[in-house]
Amino acid sequence: MIRAVVGIIKRGEKVLVAKRPENKPYSGYWEFPGGKIEENELGKDALIRELHEELGVDVASAKHLFDHVHAYPDKTVILELWLVMDFSGEPHSKENQEIRWVTLSEMLSLNLLEGNWAIMEKIKVLF
Repeated sequence: MIRAVVGIIKRGEKVLVAKRPENKPYSGYWEFPGGKIEENELGKDALIRELHEELGVDVASAKHLFDHVHAYPDKTVILELWLVMDFSGEPHSKENQEIRWVTLSEMLSLNLLEGNWAIMEKIKVLF
């Protein structure tokens, strides 16, 4: 089982999503930014590390919303979902992935990674 963090970064009515790069599994799919939690790492620490590594932002505060378990054909992931309340820096791609600010309705037209559909349904109340 893989543990990972997911960061919901809002700007008005839009949320930040990233397209998985060609060199990663499920390349071409869109997802909320985040990444794997390392051994003996707390979820919030992983969120801070991953968003800095991927997007160049420094998370000042974040709130844990819920955990979501998703089974892919080859693995099961536990996703810790965090709402980023405050951050500094302008998000930009540091890992060669495309990023976009989108509304939840615009997300419906994206090739969204399977595990992120359930997350999108659960976070509708935030918008």
